[in-house]
Amino acid sequence: MLTLNYSRTSYSRITGLSTVIAALTFSNSTLEAQTVSGTIDASITLEDACSVNGEEGAAVDFGSLAFGTHSALFDQADAQVAGGGGITVLCSPGVTPTFTLLSGLHDNQASPATHAMQDTAATAFVGYTLYTDTARTEALAVNDTIILSAFASTPQTIDLYGRAFGDPGNLPAGTYEDTLNVELSW
Repeated sequence: MLTLNYSRTSYSRITGLSTVIAALTFSNSTLEAQTVSGTIDASITLEDACSVNGEEGAAVDFGSLAFGTHSALFDQADAQVAGGGGITVLCSPGVTPTFTLLSGLHDNQASPATHAMQDTAATAFVGYTLYTDTARTEALAVNDTIILSAFASTPQTIDLYGRAFGDPGNLPAGTYEDTLNVELSW
C-alpha cells in the first residue's frame, strides 16, 4: 500500500506556488496584448504672398539707383535700379502682382525730369527719370504700373533704368538724394 504523507505546510507551498505561476502568466499576457489606435490631425493655411529681392513684409528694400560720382558740369548719367540686377519678385502660384511707382520726395523740381534729387544744402536739384527699357525711351511716370505675369514657380525681374539730367554751370558740387515710394500689390 502506498501511503502519501504530506503536511499542511507542503500543500500550502504547492498551492501558493501554483497561484504565483498563474498570476505571472495572467499578468504577462495582459501586458503585451493592449493596443490603442487613433489619429492626429494636421493643417496649415497659406495666403497669397510675394517677396521682393528675397524679402517679405510691409517695408521691403526694392534696391537703389546709384548714378555714381560725376563732375558738376555733367550732362547725363545713367544707372539701373539695384546695381544692374533689377528687382526680383517671387509670388505664390497664380498671383498676378502689379508694381506701381508712387512718388518721390522732390517730384517735378527739375525739368525735363519726373523726379529730382536734392542736395544736402537744400538749394539745388538734379532731375532724373525712370524707364522700363535700356534705351531709356519708355518713361515710367508717377502712378504708372507694371503688371507682371501670373506666377508659376520662378522669380520674375523688373528692370528699371534711370537717367539723371545735369545742368552744366548751374549745379553746386555735393551729394544729391531722393527717395522713391513704390508698391507691389496683388
